[in-house]
Parts: sequence; structure tokens; C-alpha cells
Amino acid sequence: MTVVVIVKMDDERPAWGRPALGATAVAVAVSAVLAALRLPARDPTVWLEALVVAGSAVLLAAAAWWLTGRPAGTDRRIVLTWGLGSGFVLGGLWIAEIAFNNLTPHSLSTGGARGVLDNVTWAIVGLVTIAAAVGVTIRTRRWRSGLRAGVWSGVGSGLGAALGGALLLAFLRPSVERDPLMRTEWQQRGPGLDLATYVTRETMAGVGGHLWVLGVAQGALLGLIAALLTAAAIHSREEAVDGG
Repeated sequence: MTVVVIVKMDDERPAWGRPALGATAVAVAVSAVLAALRLPARDPTVWLEALVVAGSAVLLAAAAWWLTGRPAGTDRRIVLTWGLGSGFVLGGLWIAEIAFNNLTPHSLSTGGARGVLDNVTWAIVGLVTIAAAVGVTIRTRRWRSGLRAGVWSGVGSGLGAALGGALLLAFLRPSVERDPLMRTEWQQRGPGLDLATYVTRETMAGVGGHLWVLGVAQGALLGLIAALLTAAAIHSREEAVDGG
């Protein structure tokens, strides 16, 4: 009698990962191009920004799709579940922050309130990214896996934030134009530009910044630091136990 033992490896990817990446990236790309199309006056700078954002989102998702589809990947399930999973949750938090700043009554979303919310949101994003990297490093005993979790968290949060900004421009730009703080900024910093073009240029640049700087780059940096420090602490503790 032959007994077949099936071992479930931890390198299996979660089923939701690739569809979520693809759908979010496509939504970002379509919304960015639609925002440029719906601008009253054609502007080359806006089109350049929109195409850069759309192309970046698609390329990022394509790279992520390939990485998550490789036949072998150490600790892939826990890395993606903790990393990308936390990233998409943080992306939702960025969307909520964007909605508060641009869609709530202006008596509520004052400059002071926005500043506090921006700082709190950034702090939460950073702490959760660190927690994901630390948790994966502790569970796997591999700092590289913790780093990957931080990067994936940044990918998810960056795509989520970019989606919020792109959707805002594509469908709700007039709400941004009615913002007194934005109109004041436009009058001070946008001579020669109509309000719609100024709003789209500035917001589209912010979309790209959220995707790459506050998303991928921040996730990689925080993940690296957190994973290395955690691995060093684990190693020191194990040496102390062995020495004792």
C-alpha cells in the first residue's frame, strides 16, 4: 500500500493577491487618463503626468504580478498576507484621508484639521509597515522576508493612495476647485493657469508621489530597517540563551 503525503508549502501565494494588484493598477491608470481627458483645456503637462502615473501603475502591477507568480518563493504566503494585505488596508486609510480633505464641508476640513489628519495617517502607515516587517521577521527568522513584507506593504498602500487621488481628479475635480484653501494656493502659486489645470497638475503630482515615495520607497526603507533590527535582536537573544 502506497501512502502519499501532501505537504502544503508556505510559498503558496494567497489567491486574492494578483487580482487585487491588477484591478487596482488598472483603475489607477484608467482614472489618471480620464482625468486628463476631462480637463476643460488640454494641457501637455497634465497629459505627461497622467501618462507617467498610468504607466507607473501598470508597470508596478506587472512586476508585482510576475514576482507573485514565480514557481518558488520563500515564505511567500506570509510575506504577501502580512505585507500586501496590510498595504491594501493602509491604501484604504489614505483614500479616507483624501476624501476627508477634499469632500467634507470646508468648515470641518480646515487647514489645521487636515494637517493633523495627514500627520496621523502618515504615522499609522509607517507603524503598520514596520509592524508587518517585524512580524514576518519574527515568524520566519529571515530578515529578507521581513524586508519583502515592508516592500509589499508599500506597494499596496501606494496603489491605494494613488487610486484615491486619481478617482478624485477623474470624477470629483469640481469639489477640489471649490476648496477655499486650494483657491488661495492657486492665486498665489498658479499665475497664468486656469484653476482646473492647476488643481489637476498639483494633484496628479501628488498621486505619483504617493505611489512611489510614500508607497514603495517608504515601505522598502522602513521594511529594511525594521527587519534588520529585529533579526539582530533575535540573534543577540539566541546567543545570550546559548551562552547562558
